[in-house]
Amino acid sequence: MKYPLRLHLVFVGKTGFGDIESAIGRYIERLGHYCTVQVHHVKAEKISGGLSGDLVKAREGERIAKLVKGGHLAVLDQGGREMDSTGLAKFMSKIMDSGTSDIWLAIGGPVGLAPELVKGADSVISLSRMTLAHDLARLVLVEQLYRAFTILGGEPYHK
Repeated sequence: MKYPLRLHLVFVGKTGFGDIESAIGRYIERLGHYCTVQVHHVKAEKISGGLSGDLVKAREGERIAKLVKGGHLAVLDQGGREMDSTGLAKFMSKIMDSGTSDIWLAIGGPVGLAPELVKGADSVISLSRMTLAHDLARLVLVEQLYRAFTILGGEPYHK
């Protein structure tokens, strides 16, 4: 079943691993059976000795904030709400049931997301209390989104 939903995945920078990028593409293609999916790459700030991590996060956060136009913004942060796959499906369903047609999911770069962006988000979720490389977090997110939609559709993939 295709939902009247636009899912916006916001990633800081490009994925550094071809295999991970390929796997992400595979799940995005599968997600396309359920909703419209758009991937937005925000320019990563060069991390150098002259820039603090806070400044890097602030600049990248500004780029993300300019990109997000309406809808529900959920950011991924280690301190966010943890949920299992069924919980993510319920989370997505609740947002869709509210009439929101655009859901934005943002993953920061190597130094994370700006605190201002996290505070201003509609939701803050966590994939794990463990620290995940941002490339790997992207893959886990898209696979779990695909799993959530199969749960909502009553399909067997999620078992």
